[in-house]
Amino acid sequence: MCLTRTLVLSKPFTLGGHSAAVVSTLILALMLATPLFGQSNPAPSPDYSVHINVPVVTLDVAVQNQEGLFIPGLSRENFRILEDGVPQTITSFSFRQSHVSIVLLVEYSAGGSGLQDNAMVAAQGFIGAMKEDDWTALILFDKKSRILQDFTQDKQALYASLRQARVPLSREINLFDSLDDTLTRMEGVEGPKYIILIASGLDTFSGRTLDQTLDKIKLEKDTIIYSIDTAQGLGHRQGENQMRVFARLSGGKMFFASSIQDYADVFRDIAQGIRSRYSISYHSTHRAQDGSWHKIQVEVTPPPGVKVKYQVTAREGYRARLPLEVHAVGSK
Repeated sequence: MCLTRTLVLSKPFTLGGHSAAVVSTLILALMLATPLFGQSNPAPSPDYSVHINVPVVTLDVAVQNQEGLFIPGLSRENFRILEDGVPQTITSFSFRQSHVSIVLLVEYSAGGSGLQDNAMVAAQGFIGAMKEDDWTALILFDKKSRILQDFTQDKQALYASLRQARVPLSREINLFDSLDDTLTRMEGVEGPKYIILIASGLDTFSGRTLDQTLDKIKLEKDTIIYSIDTAQGLGHRQGENQMRVFARLSGGKMFFASSIQDYADVFRDIAQGIRSRYSISYHSTHRAQDGSWHKIQVEVTPPPGVKVKYQVTAREGYRARLPLEVHAVGSK
């Protein structure tokens, strides 16, 4: 049975000078989204200060062998987590192949130089690869972002949303604002969260800078970005580098795709990667709310008697929240 989450991404607020949704949906969104995703009122409690002073860091870790195959069956004892070089105590560990929440964030501008069709084919192909219990949403952006479909398990609704996309009129690209906007909207979603960013990596219109966008990615340490570069071979080295950094900082991966077969291979790799990850949590030994950057290193040792080199993919680190940021997000 297909279900639809109610206005998770479409909760109204204005970002980057553009209105993101119709104001009349606000009351319904707040009433229905809260019980669905376990949000709670930020009322103070006796142990609130204790909670925020002992930050919990959760990592999604992918482990592959030299052939690129994902490795299941590892235990907590095979992992070692270091933060700023200091070993951390793992408090929670699991291997999951569960349902996920994914936002397809697709550049859709008039300046695509023939790459527009590739982006739309990419979106359709990825929707087709989703499992029945996955939640998927679709956002297109040129000089502003448009939520064509909020989270749903209905693939036909997603296909219909793609068909509703009009011919792009603007040549401007609002990448930084759109990515920041999407990360903010996903804060209310629980469970594994991913953004599939299909774009050239260029930005011509955002109010935000690259540094501000990277800082946002560092702060939102539970959303992973997979980026698909649609502008390879066009001399867009800056855009390529930006797409690579988005993925690397968040613990994801960047791909290139030019043909339908390329996209099929990319979708298969992403689909396998998001379902074959170890979820590892620890209480950071760094408790200061000072906005500082903390480097994370994940080491994996094979089981006894197994001789293999592992390739580990995980978030590189995170930025500690400042006191005002902690207050704003409550228990996040």
